[in-house]
Amino acid sequence: MKTVYINISLRPDARRRQIPVGLGYVMTATKAAGIDFDLIDMDIDYIDYNQLEKLLIEKKYDVFAFGAIVSGFKIVREIAAIIRKVNDGAIIVAGNSVASSIADTLMEHTEVDIGILGEADITIVELLKCIQNKDDIKNVQGIFYKDSGKVKYTAPRVMERNIDVFPFPEWELFDLEKYFQDSKINTNSFDTGDMDIKWLPLSSGRGCPYRCTFCYITVRDEKKRYRRYSYDMIMEEMYRLYHKYGANYIRFWDDLTFPNKSILRKMISGFKELDFKFYWDAPVRGDLFKEKDFDLLQEVKSTGCDNLAFSLENADTEILKAIDKHLNIDQFIGQAKVLRKANITPLTSIIFGYPQETKESIKHTLDVCEEAGVYPSTGFLLALPGTPVYSWARENGYIPNEFEYLMKIGDRQDFHMNFTNMDSDFFMKEVSRGLEKLANKQGLAFENPFKTVRYQKPKIFKN
Repeated sequence: MKTVYINISLRPDARRRQIPVGLGYVMTATKAAGIDFDLIDMDIDYIDYNQLEKLLIEKKYDVFAFGAIVSGFKIVREIAAIIRKVNDGAIIVAGNSVASSIADTLMEHTEVDIGILGEADITIVELLKCIQNKDDIKNVQGIFYKDSGKVKYTAPRVMERNIDVFPFPEWELFDLEKYFQDSKINTNSFDTGDMDIKWLPLSSGRGCPYRCTFCYITVRDEKKRYRRYSYDMIMEEMYRLYHKYGANYIRFWDDLTFPNKSILRKMISGFKELDFKFYWDAPVRGDLFKEKDFDLLQEVKSTGCDNLAFSLENADTEILKAIDKHLNIDQFIGQAKVLRKANITPLTSIIFGYPQETKESIKHTLDVCEEAGVYPSTGFLLALPGTPVYSWARENGYIPNEFEYLMKIGDRQDFHMNFTNMDSDFFMKEVSRGLEKLANKQGLAFENPFKTVRYQKPKIFKN
């Protein structure tokens, strides 16, 4: 049986090319099981649809596997169609939220044969072995598939509580030299100067303890929302990233790396004991630090922390309630200021477009960003299947047809649907003008205030 994984390019025109963490875990599990496979990396090799078709004509495969977030549905559909065109008898497997959140639509409107629900590390191995041995796939937990025009679901897979059983990815499965080439673009580094950066991701945990209404989490288990690797495994992985791969910049690839200060203190204590120096960044809560934590943040900085990211989302009180964000704006501003005082660059992201959005709320959110001294990564509200926002949009007639909607949407930084009471052109102009005004005040200039390639540090705060 010949198997190939495809790393889909969700942003083929973007300058950033970041190594796919989820696929890394899946391929590592597959290799550990003794199953041979190839990789077609459409993203780092800039492979378009025509080139993909030529590759698949030249070499035949029995099983094709790939994953994507649900906003990449139309790309998944196109790739599955190409596969079916050149190899009618192939088995096509899809994972990530494009499978977990829209199973019926995926089966009805694409050539995908099997979808994986939730984490795929264990499921994909069992599925590939089942296909290879010509066993009945209905015995594989956590999948769905087409059967006589209907979508069949197997028994759900129980979520693994102890994620230490999942080995960290073997990054040599990818063309690391190509990924290292644009490390300056692919990191949000500010203190590394002219250093030759080689960055790699480290997932210290899985899931998120919070439930923002716009956010879809592939693995949903109310009893155990957030799981962390053990301290020892994280330290061993940092050692491996540096000594095996030469990574001198580590990005903690989590929804939330430090949910509290006790975990942070333990981690930085471990960083100090490592026999090498490195830079790092991570996502944190937006209200984790106060002025009294300045000494702690100086200690964090001494371990190589370059920046910390924490999402504002929006500054309007009613919109924060709608998001279920539980964030105090004054604490957010205070955290940004004490981070800058400790020479750690604060980063944030915001969302415009909740139904409560107004001209005044747009200005207020950008005013908060100005006071905090950050230029935000900005996106528009994107109703993702499986989220409360999506349910609301369906119930209120914004999305009468799921397939048609999925064929239109894409990047969150593009405006797809207006849920506000403002005229769409007026809404867009208010956001664009506000961002441009903020950028000018901070000494920044962008071709596109939404798609800035990477985070930028306001020049007024540059050292």
